[in-house]
Amino acid sequence: MSKQVTVAELREKLDELLAEVEAGESLAVVRDGKQVMSIQPAIVKARYPFRGFDFGPRPKNLKTDPAALIIEERDRERSGKKYGLWSRTSIFRSCCAWF
Repeated sequence: MSKQVTVAELREKLDELLAEVEAGESLAVVRDGKQVMSIQPAIVKARYPFRGFDFGPRPKNLKTDPAALIIEERDRERSGKKYGLWSRTSIFRSCCAWF
């Protein structure tokens, strides 16, 4: 919920109200009973959100290193074994030979 202040109050107590905003409070500035603006705390995003994050131990049911699986899959793709007798290049050439 935001706190409502008039424009005159904002002028008089600007430093105090900004301290409240820095503490997390939102302000609704009103003139003649109508809201003319709102002042909200800035959202500060972490520059390195996972710094200091502990990923924990590997699950017990995982017997191989995930990086080794990725490397194996990459090597299989590059050798053409993933596509059976066809490699990516031969598939492209056969499909696009008429270009």
